[in-house]
Amino acid sequence: MNEAAFHALSADETFSTLNSTTQGLSSKEAASRLSANGPNDLISAKPSSRLAILLAQFKDLLVAVLIVAGIISFCLAFVEGSWENYRNGTIIFLIVIVDAALGFGLEYKASRIVRKLRSLILSPARAMRDGRLSEIPLQALVPGDVIHIEQGDKIPADLRIVESNNLRTNEFSLTGESMPVDKDTEKLAADLTVADRINMAFAGTTVASGNGVGVVVHTGMRTELGKIAAMTEDVIEVRSPLQDELNVLAIRLTIVAGAISGGLLVLALWSGLDWLVAVTYALGVAVACVPQALPAQLTVAMSSASQHLARKNAVVKNLPTVETLGSTNVICTDKTGTVTRNEMTVTRAWIGERELQFTGVGYRPDGEVLDEASNPVPEDAIRGIDLFFRSATLASTGTIHPPDDLHEGWYAVGDPSEAALVAMSMKAGIAYHEETTNFPELRSFPFDTERKRMSSVRRLPEGDFVLMKGAPDTILDVCVSIRKDGNVQPMTREDRKRIDDRNIAFSDQALRVLALAYRQLDGDPEGISQEEAERDMVFLGLAGMIDPPRKGVREAMRKCHNAGIDIYMITGDHAATAAAIARDIGLGRNSERAVRVVRGKDMAGLGDEELAYMMHSNAALIFSRVEPAHKLRVVRLLGEQGRVVAVTGDGINDAPALKRAHIGVAMGRTGVDVAKEVAEVVLLDDNFSTLVDAVEEGRSIYSNIHKVVLASLTTNIAELLAVLLGLVGIAIGNYAIPMLTIQILAIDLFAEILPLTFLCFDPPTKDDMRRPPRNRRDHILNPATGLEIGFLGSLIGALSVGNFFLYMQRHGLNLGQDAIGTIEYARASAMTWLTMAFCQFANILSRRYRDVSIFNRNILTNRILLGAVILSAGQTFLAVHAPGIRQFLGFAPIGIEDWLYVFGAAAIFLTAWEGIKWKRRRSTSP
Repeated sequence: MNEAAFHALSADETFSTLNSTTQGLSSKEAASRLSANGPNDLISAKPSSRLAILLAQFKDLLVAVLIVAGIISFCLAFVEGSWENYRNGTIIFLIVIVDAALGFGLEYKASRIVRKLRSLILSPARAMRDGRLSEIPLQALVPGDVIHIEQGDKIPADLRIVESNNLRTNEFSLTGESMPVDKDTEKLAADLTVADRINMAFAGTTVASGNGVGVVVHTGMRTELGKIAAMTEDVIEVRSPLQDELNVLAIRLTIVAGAISGGLLVLALWSGLDWLVAVTYALGVAVACVPQALPAQLTVAMSSASQHLARKNAVVKNLPTVETLGSTNVICTDKTGTVTRNEMTVTRAWIGERELQFTGVGYRPDGEVLDEASNPVPEDAIRGIDLFFRSATLASTGTIHPPDDLHEGWYAVGDPSEAALVAMSMKAGIAYHEETTNFPELRSFPFDTERKRMSSVRRLPEGDFVLMKGAPDTILDVCVSIRKDGNVQPMTREDRKRIDDRNIAFSDQALRVLALAYRQLDGDPEGISQEEAERDMVFLGLAGMIDPPRKGVREAMRKCHNAGIDIYMITGDHAATAAAIARDIGLGRNSERAVRVVRGKDMAGLGDEELAYMMHSNAALIFSRVEPAHKLRVVRLLGEQGRVVAVTGDGINDAPALKRAHIGVAMGRTGVDVAKEVAEVVLLDDNFSTLVDAVEEGRSIYSNIHKVVLASLTTNIAELLAVLLGLVGIAIGNYAIPMLTIQILAIDLFAEILPLTFLCFDPPTKDDMRRPPRNRRDHILNPATGLEIGFLGSLIGALSVGNFFLYMQRHGLNLGQDAIGTIEYARASAMTWLTMAFCQFANILSRRYRDVSIFNRNILTNRILLGAVILSAGQTFLAVHAPGIRQFLGFAPIGIEDWLYVFGAAAIFLTAWEGIKWKRRRSTSP
């Protein structure tokens, strides 16, 4: 039996296939099936391992180079008994441990997705066992069980409905359908999507109204909910562009470090140097090539950026996502609850052949009633049609309520369409609570799928009335009159045509249309039958409602278009509704051009190549009536095209795609826990424009990270050159090396980490969202940037080593290898170290602008960076002059004249930087 085909069987065929009856199963048979099928539970097949996540922190190549360097340092210390190498190894491993702790703490996320899914179906079920109705733990349900469901129940398993009494279920979180779904018992075609299987009820959804009986057809991981859980578990999480970029950078730096260190080691041994000395200097080269603090700097920088985004209502749970946002070139957005409010709103009405408009959105009863010319309708005119609004209120069971402790805004209880009618009537001045209290219901005839209408018998001041609402065609079937200008007239054929035309016009605008009618009763209202009540009705008018777009979404769409970001709407809703919303929000870049719609059932006939080409050729598409697998397929194909994909969602059905995307974005207010758990970003205000703001912030972050990486590598080039020049000095005149390994490490800790971190706080520019997304093939380290940092780094290295030898020349010294450890060597190496630190300060400040002089009016826009530079300068002063610290680092205090040489070298470097920028400006000027 095909698991997905129970909707294509009749009720009798379903019972026969499952070897069950309307009386359910015996306890013995249920126990046997439970043993064979397993419990009705969602099981995680791939539990997360904390140890695996921790070990993953040490797989980065830059970290591996540091670990090897640390091990060699300890080995040398053990062989030589060298205190210096013990210090080197200790600091290296401290850096490694800090980086690993930060990574583990920020990247580890407990695998709670399945537990969240379980929480959706915790209620016990009322099932027939041994011929009687009993409460059964949901885990004990098996295929063939017969269960009873009613309003408010959570569906505990996938059911084939065999009895429906006005049964409707809320399936928004599973299929994306915004309205409650009417349930039927008849067999259906086999090729229907999940959203169209109206004779089925699915685990994790809820009963909106009515009651019914269903037979369990699937449990646990075989339910539609379980399939989503399995799909989510199986989805491979993609690496972010930043992770790929840092991996490329690490590979290149490792190759450089290994090649240079290995070559120098061989050369040193061939030249006759002691092997311990040769290994020590090779180690110094390796450490000089690695930006030791770069992982920690980027972690802190992105963490700070994520806090900034949180203040903008975008919570980022995974730090690399901060930068990935800026690389986004396609957004796959849900419709209901994402670009729309998920709050039905009446926007149009047709009463007495007059069209009215209603302002305001959602269930908040604030707004105006306007005529066709958008002028306010006078109160006396509204009083003339108040029977329409009164009927809308009194023929509805849905209610609206003001904000409370659990709801930030006005909210609906019951059917959202009925709640929208109540909000409309309150805008027209109908006092809802007074109406329902003063005019109690005497009799009601609830909505059912066959009649498609409902009626309420009420006692009004003018007498007893039947008030009716429903689908326009079913209302017209029982209407013989129409109310115009306060008078009741016989309904003509022309009247019916005008009503049909208006209904079609409203439907073309993707409005859900309800009709209202009434009749005054003469006899006993409490004993009247449905057939007697629902005849000879008077037609009142039509109300058209829609789930309106969120505030700011149109502007956000325009921003995306300007930024070169494609947008695809993926929804479980109907094609006509999605297309109308798309036109309203400007989904397409050309607002006058219709956006192509692809229905879920048509996707099966499209091969991957055809579908991928369609997405490549269209900057905007609509995918309607889709299932989770369809959405996941779209996201997968986009990823295979090398595109950076952001996916929004708020339902259970969105979880696999949210996990597969580079950036999963869940709605914080309306989103279910599962979506929030699997997503990397949660929008606290459920506003699509907040996501676009986050993309803009991400672009700024990447630009700043680009500056940080290049500034850090510039210093590494300088450190490398200092070591190489030191080796040349050893070969030529047995001079002492200008900097020790521990001092190279101290550059990062004392002089770089704060300024480089706060360089990431440079504010966004107005051009960030006016250029296309960056190409993932464009790397930070490329020939152009390599040439730039090679020149600037070499300049810093030469100036630093130059000050080392100038110190010897000024003081008449000749510091050889045997001078290491003396006070004069400590002062000379302090000159080297300080020169490198202050040149780096100038480099960091200059990096803020690619071709604009550092001396500009915007220099104070990042005051925290200026403060960090000042603080770090103070730290370098303490490192050289403070007792205890200077001895640990191998420094000694220097004099005022020596400091002037340090500042002079930094000035020379800054002048060279300004010269490069001046040349750039000349080359780009017209």
